[in-house]
Amino acid sequence: MTRQEKGLWVTVIVLTAGVLFMGSWILFSGVLSQDNNKSDLAPHVVASVHDRAITEEEWTSELKKRYGSEVLMTMMNRQVVELEAAAANIKVTPQEVDQELERMGHGYGSKERFLQEMEQQLGLTEELLKAETSYRLTLEKIATADVEIDDAEIDQYLQQYPDQFRPKKQLELSIIKVEQETEAEEVLDRLENGEVFADLAEEVSIDEYTRDQGGRLGLVEEDDPFQPETLMETALSLSKGDIAGPIPLDEGYGVVYVQDILIPEESDENLIRETVRKQLALEQSVSLSELEGQLRDKYGARIIAEPNNQ
Repeated sequence: MTRQEKGLWVTVIVLTAGVLFMGSWILFSGVLSQDNNKSDLAPHVVASVHDRAITEEEWTSELKKRYGSEVLMTMMNRQVVELEAAAANIKVTPQEVDQELERMGHGYGSKERFLQEMEQQLGLTEELLKAETSYRLTLEKIATADVEIDDAEIDQYLQQYPDQFRPKKQLELSIIKVEQETEAEEVLDRLENGEVFADLAEEVSIDEYTRDQGGRLGLVEEDDPFQPETLMETALSLSKGDIAGPIPLDEGYGVVYVQDILIPEESDENLIRETVRKQLALEQSVSLSELEGQLRDKYGARIIAEPNNQ
């Protein structure tokens, strides 16, 4: 996994959890609100397996059992953050959300590519991503409202970490990994004869991480320390569309396919400084999860009864 992917997976996990919890809530809260009206009706069947029906009530019960407490906590967090933001006159604009998605998209080459990856890999639509991003930005603004970061601190940080915001070339790579050099030669021969790289990767690659994705490694930064040096040296010498090998790896040999090469634009200086300002401010504030707990206490949020299976 690349460095930027590792960073983004943290965000993805948070977003996915939020979507899961809120999605579960939407699914069963709408059903629960109609229970009284349906009490005298036959159970509504939502699915069936062979001759076994799954009713809406069973579905709701399972959702509550699995996700009920988490959904309630998410709902309470949303409400207390909304109350605190209103009290402090804190707002997050659509432009700020778009700007944050642009920043998150840098690890994928572009915002559009990032959104596409999130929907294809995790089923997260742009609408859901925007909702979660807006919530996180609001929480961050609340956390840092009383933290002052001056320009000298930002200058010192940028001097200390000069390469952190330097745009880096990214390569979209796929790989087929085999045990023997002769096997890699055979792979190259089959590719030259017109076989599709992705199909061949699924058939012969021994790399469990990429095999089921047709050998796809994804976007890799030019200095990614998590990829074999021999692989990166070869890939950086190639052009878009090139295939090369055999490449000696720590275990086995590889054939690499450079699907695309992205040369990023220079980052906006003002955006860099604001990113550093927020990062330094968050380091001096309470954690976001701790802040949520403080706000729940402040506004008297509590679970009166644990969700049950009824």
